[in-house]
Amino acid sequence: MYKIYFDKEALIKAVVKQDCVILDVGFFGQGTSITNPRWVHRLLQKRLNDPKKQLYGIDLDFDRSVFTDETHYKKKSAESFYFDVKFDIIFAGDLIEHIPNPGLFILQCKKSLKPGGQLVITTPNAFNLFNLAEKITKYEPTTNSDHVCYYNSRVLRQFFGKMHMDISQIGYIYTLHPAHAESFNKKVLNTIYFFLSKFTTKFLETLVVVAANE
Repeated sequence: MYKIYFDKEALIKAVVKQDCVILDVGFFGQGTSITNPRWVHRLLQKRLNDPKKQLYGIDLDFDRSVFTDETHYKKKSAESFYFDVKFDIIFAGDLIEHIPNPGLFILQCKKSLKPGGQLVITTPNAFNLFNLAEKITKYEPTTNSDHVCYYNSRVLRQFFGKMHMDISQIGYIYTLHPAHAESFNKKVLNTIYFFLSKFTTKFLETLVVVAANE
């Protein structure tokens, strides 16, 4: 049975313990302003007992005037990073679809996790309802120009298996709380989406994978 989380905040509350040491990969460029209360890094900060000691982040670029601690925040690629500490959890929200070589990313995570540590990723479900609806009306669905690949649950199981990581959970996130105004057609689809979610997970928007080293 697949677990459904209402949003990323619900996911974080479920999988992140308050005493964890966490690395947030791609922490700054998460498709929202850092002042947004739903910004994932902010949600992680709120979850932890002492975020100044427990929370780390990497991104290709970020505002160093805001994140001044160079031992906790580094301008690094997800495919090549290093910290002197090992992590209980590496969180990568809506990131893997941006990475040209996801295998290198997983290998870096394996090296950086504590024994029994977990990698938590979220990524768009390739066959969510909104993509399928656009496939009917367009040659291809609208895509993010920075995305280099899309995944479904079967491909993710295969991929993590080849990387020798043990998946403890595949789930779904119901909503990402879109900030932009939605068209009438999108609102109609939202209603269909709501009712379908009561019977099946396969059309939900976002996938969740929780995995650890084998």
